Amino acid sequence: MSQVWTDHKDAANKALDAKDWEVAIKEWQGALEEAEKFAKGDGRLVASIEGLAQMQFLKGNHSEAESLYKRALALRESAQGNDHQDIATVLNNLGAVYFKRGFYKDAMSHFERSLALRRKCFPAEHLEVGKSLYHLALVCHAEQRYDEADGHYRKTLDIKNKSLGNNHPDLINLLRNYAHLLRKTSRDSIASQMEQFASGIESKQKA
Repeated sequence: MSQVWTDHKDAANKALDAKDWEVAIKEWQGALEEAEKFAKGDGRLVASIEGLAQMQFLKGNHSEAESLYKRALALRESAQGNDHQDIATVLNNLGAVYFKRGFYKDAMSHFERSLALRRKCFPAEHLEVGKSLYHLALVCHAEQRYDEADGHYRKTLDIKNKSLGNNHPDLINLLRNYAHLLRKTSRDSIASQMEQFASGIESKQKA
């Protein structure tokens, strides 16, 4: 194993923990340069591309992230076929990039492909399935397709409550986004309940 590559990766992860995106980008770029020297098919190449893509996304460099994730997707499809759970993850990440850029049609198609794959790879109530449903809810919400968004939000809530319990911090943003949709559709009483649930979880996290 290349110690140089490992050192870059470890430094990038340390910078990620510190939310120092600039350093993380620099280290993943170093890791990628090293990985380009490895034998064809070495998994460290796609890992480097995805690591760099994630940092570019977090830094707000969405065009760069899109290009990197597209390259990662092509490499994974070539090496793993079209039905591997790692493909679903890259599709989901690409969808997130498109969503941030306001390209909702592209975001939707990638999230739908990710969901279809995850339903093949995981049980129906698995958290990975819930993640894809949540992202679909966000796109439908943004496009004012409220009935579809509502169904996706409710299914996501059901999955997360069963898997994580009803006091997990991962529920906070989900509850608040759902509350926003409920207010948009004149269901203020239920929206208030969702907001109270979210605030209650948040208070417990700060205690």
